[in-house]
Amino acid sequence: MSLSGFARSSFAALLTILILSFVQVSAQKKDSIASKPVKLLDESQIPFLVTKIETYNFKIDRDKFLLQRGYDVSRIEKTMPDIIKKVKGFKTRFEKNGTNMNLRSLNSAVIMLSEVSDNLQSYKATLKEYVSQLNKSNADLNKMLNDKTLRCNVADSTLKTQLVEILADGNKLNLAEKKVLAKINLLSSRISVNLLQTKNLSSDMVYLSISKKINMWSQEEAPLFKAKPSQYESSLFEIVVKAFERSGRILIIYLGGKISVIILSLLIFGLLTAWMISNMRRVKKLEDVESILAQVNFLKRSVLASSIFAFFTYLPFLFANPTMSLLHTIEIFRIAALCFLIQPFLTKESKFIWFSLVALWVFYVVDDILLDSAFGERWWLFIAGILLIFLCVKIIQNKTKLFVGLEASPATKALVVFTIVQVSLSLIFNLTGRLSLAKIFGVSAVQCLMLGITLKVFCTMVLEAIYLQTEAYQSSRFSDFINYKELQFRLQRYLWVIASVVFFVSFVRNITLYDLLTTSTSNFFNEIRSIGSYKFTFASIAIFICIIWLSSIISSFISFFFGHEKAVSGGKRSGLNSMMLLIRLAIWTVGFFIAVAAAGIPIDKLSIMLGALGVGIGFGLQNIVNNLVSGVIIAFERPIQIGDQIEIGTKSGVVKEIGVRSSKIHSAEGSDIIVPNGDLLSQHLINWTMQDRSKRVEFNISVPYDTDIEIARKLIADKLAKNEKVLPIPRPVIILQDFGEYAISIRTLLWVADLSIAGEVRTEAMNDVKTVLTEAGINLQVRPLS
Repeated sequence: MSLSGFARSSFAALLTILILSFVQVSAQKKDSIASKPVKLLDESQIPFLVTKIETYNFKIDRDKFLLQRGYDVSRIEKTMPDIIKKVKGFKTRFEKNGTNMNLRSLNSAVIMLSEVSDNLQSYKATLKEYVSQLNKSNADLNKMLNDKTLRCNVADSTLKTQLVEILADGNKLNLAEKKVLAKINLLSSRISVNLLQTKNLSSDMVYLSISKKINMWSQEEAPLFKAKPSQYESSLFEIVVKAFERSGRILIIYLGGKISVIILSLLIFGLLTAWMISNMRRVKKLEDVESILAQVNFLKRSVLASSIFAFFTYLPFLFANPTMSLLHTIEIFRIAALCFLIQPFLTKESKFIWFSLVALWVFYVVDDILLDSAFGERWWLFIAGILLIFLCVKIIQNKTKLFVGLEASPATKALVVFTIVQVSLSLIFNLTGRLSLAKIFGVSAVQCLMLGITLKVFCTMVLEAIYLQTEAYQSSRFSDFINYKELQFRLQRYLWVIASVVFFVSFVRNITLYDLLTTSTSNFFNEIRSIGSYKFTFASIAIFICIIWLSSIISSFISFFFGHEKAVSGGKRSGLNSMMLLIRLAIWTVGFFIAVAAAGIPIDKLSIMLGALGVGIGFGLQNIVNNLVSGVIIAFERPIQIGDQIEIGTKSGVVKEIGVRSSKIHSAEGSDIIVPNGDLLSQHLINWTMQDRSKRVEFNISVPYDTDIEIARKLIADKLAKNEKVLPIPRPVIILQDFGEYAISIRTLLWVADLSIAGEVRTEAMNDVKTVLTEAGINLQVRPLS
């Protein structure tokens, strides 16, 4: 054996001896520790140990319950196979037919991948929270298991058994938590992998969409008149069948994750339908039902069909970002309901135009979902464009009304011209081989035209529904404060503003610029800007303005609905306005603070602003603040209310409105007097109707000295007692006023129930007194007859 081999053998033997010696020493040490008796626990420490055992038992039981019920991932495990299948399906189709997908297909795929990504993000956040809770629970459990108190020696056998059971239960729970934690971590890893694949796939589709949007301005195919059938792989029929199959799958996949939205939409539909049917039934029971329904067109035709039409009009807005297949499906039902509703109002010529437009709309919708192009598709697209222009020209040239009994819209001509422009662009792009642009502008043209008609009918239907509400409950107290004509005027403006915004967004979506619009808008509003050291975004300013504007709208609607015109005209005193004033002030105050909080305005900046406002008040806004505070005092103290007959200074009239800064008094001459609230509190105010509306009126007569005064008084009293407009209690009072130079003056005082008829009753009473005295031979006299 060589020297080196001998050395290696010696070193190995020495190392083996050392290891065996260490193991033996360790075993002896463990035996000595094990054999070392544990010190018996002191009696004074027993209560502390019992409390700790109870605490640990409670923790173990609670963690067991949470482990069984609190970390349920069965729903996630159940949905994950479907999600994985969807992701693989999208990936396979994109790798196989990605270059052939058009913008609509890519957009639909991106939307559904976004839905999948949102679900995976939600699952990942849930599992992350589970892992955090399990790690904390497991750390507390390990801390409990390492507690040396649980391994102490106790004399009580029951307590000793409890210690053993706690350790056993703790070890079992520790093992179970680690298993659940491993299961959740594995599921979280699967989610992360699929989430990464989804985001990568979505990014690839977005980049492909951008590329196609850039390339669609260049020539994609041969010009129309140079195109040949041999240049296309599939026929029009084949690609239509494939398109319907693909759209059906998209609908099933998309709606499968929107069950909550579907239930919500159906609930809204049911409530609105029940509301309109209830109002229609109440109206039909009224005596003037024919005159009421004469003002209604679509709801009189069919409440259910109107409700269905309205449902499919607002339904797309309940979905955050619906696919084009879903939008077209909703539009089919909406157009079908619209055809039923407007059919009785169509003339012979307009029927041809309308149903031709519907047929063209169906063609463009089908063409919009096609994945591939075909030779027949291009020619049908060209023919459809020519027919649509022809129909638009017929609408413009038509001198008679297209609809019978329906008000013509002033925007009709502009809408038709806008449609012609888009169709003309579609024809040009089709002729030059830019098929994507031809389809986009063709679909947008017919969509904008049909959407314009839809929004017009929908706005009219909303006004009709509100009109039926006011008529159905015309005898209710709430209806007393509603002026439908004014409400119609106000709502019409808001409805047309909303309709214009919807039309614009729909147009942008039709020409595939919706993502660009949302991205640009988001960047514009969310970009951080600064003025000096203060940083802000336009989004915070917009939120602040919107909340303040919404507060003003709510406040004005409260003022409108609980108005004052009918109370004033009816001569009734109403304290409703004072309460409404307080509510309006509360709405403004709450709205301001919500706006400040939502806009993220720092409190220190707000205090600076309020300090500057205080300086302004001190220099020039004393009167305004005085009037505002006076308005609040008037609302609480109620010295005047709506309908009160008041006098302040040289002004008199009926209180028409109590505002925040000023109040409005309607004078007998017909003018409206604006009185600052501060003047109502600082000047002497006479309120004729604070307690009731009764008023005392009086007049004087003069009779000769030879008149029997008691007979005259009795004649006057008897005559006044016969007048039904004169109150018997307090009874009229006839007194001697004065001994004049030529005659005796008699003063008559009487009360009327309502001061609004005081002048009329006074005139009747004076005429009756003159008549009865003349019949009795008593002449009225001021000075001797010459």
